Amino acid sequence: LFRSLEYNRAIKNYTKFDDWYLWVQMFKGTVSMPVFQSLEAFWPGLQSLIGDMDNAMKTFHNYYTVWKQYGGLPEFYSITQGFTVDKREGYPLRPELIESAMYLYRATGDPTLLELGRDAVESIEKISKVECGYATIKDVRDHKLDNRMESFFLAETVKYLYLLFDPGNFIHNDGSSFDTVTTPYGECIIGAGGYIFNTEAHPVDPATLHCCKRHREEQWEVEDLMREFCSFSKGKRPLFRESILEQVEDAKETSHSSSKVKAKTSYRKNANRKNPLLSCPRSEE
Repeated sequence: LFRSLEYNRAIKNYTKFDDWYLWVQMFKGTVSMPVFQSLEAFWPGLQSLIGDMDNAMKTFHNYYTVWKQYGGLPEFYSITQGFTVDKREGYPLRPELIESAMYLYRATGDPTLLELGRDAVESIEKISKVECGYATIKDVRDHKLDNRMESFFLAETVKYLYLLFDPGNFIHNDGSSFDTVTTPYGECIIGAGGYIFNTEAHPVDPATLHCCKRHREEQWEVEDLMREFCSFSKGKRPLFRESILEQVEDAKETSHSSSKVKAKTSYRKNANRKNPLLSCPRSEE
């Protein structure tokens, strides 16, 4: 959470302009493209998860305005011109804005978010429905259709719409109900909520992952690796590296004594060497 808040502050400092988030140069922070890309519409939902509700709702309303202008979100929208970007006028029924609406509605109960859901259903039914499915909108300006339907429409867009209008769905469980399962390693609580959506909006119950883990020895192995990683990130030499160095030292012991003396002499010379001021220390390895 601390890192998320830190990233949120940096994004607001460098990319936010009048409740829009522009493309900026990575190293300088200067604006590179004053556009809104439809994939970015997940951002208000993510802001809601860290409690930044005021900014989340303001940005969502900007994105919703674009939706109402065209009946869908073009892939690229010029914020300065208030129009679609050339060759980026299509809308492949992406889910990101509806995803944000679902998260924001769970957090605020604002009926405006249900209006977006209603508009999305009506637009998709009116514009993109064909005999064998729902076609990608090739151009939101005249609603021409493309001969394709993206897989994420069923996996994500429809699912987020369903969850937006179904507040009692088990996915929204706040922990007030759950199931208890007995495993060889003890009892596990599953279905208590806190579901994690992967990139295609398939819900994963973290408690189930915990229950389905294999032998305890494997759990300990993972915990050891995590401790080693944490010690490495804090500047300490991790355990696995120590074992490797021990093997190297053992190999040195089997070499000729003259080679060992030469190596020790070289090491002593390097150890006594002092670095000049304002210079980077050289590696001893």
